Amino acid sequence: MKSDLPEVEALLRSCTLPVGGIGEHALQFHVSRDKSGLLGCAGIEEYGGTVGLLRGLAVAERARCAGLGELLMSALVADVRQRGLESLVLRTETAAGYFSRFGFTKIPRSEVPHRLLVSREFAETIAARATVMAIAL
Repeated sequence: MKSDLPEVEALLRSCTLPVGGIGEHALQFHVSRDKSGLLGCAGIEEYGGTVGLLRGLAVAERARCAGLGELLMSALVADVRQRGLESLVLRTETAAGYFSRFGFTKIPRSEVPHRLLVSREFAETIAARATVMAIAL
């Protein structure tokens, strides 16, 4: 929801994740809260109806090591499968091992679907250093 955007951005920043472009594209976030606020989020940007870009899987420090990241990823993947997406792509600088547990595999940048290259995640120079991963749904 748009109303979650300020808290989502704050959580992403606290986890040193990029926020550039968040809210500029059709984006859906799954969020988890407690009485203190946002515990975690996982977002997807859809491109062309068949491919999604994973944006911002983040868990607040106070909620880490409880499996919340896995729950958010599972909910997000189930949701995009139901909506007919055929694949998810992500870029990461530090968490390739984590995402491989969900079935994501490294792909060369040359295999990134052309539609995603317009996203801020891939357009910014820092993205060239990141590991790109994908999963077929």
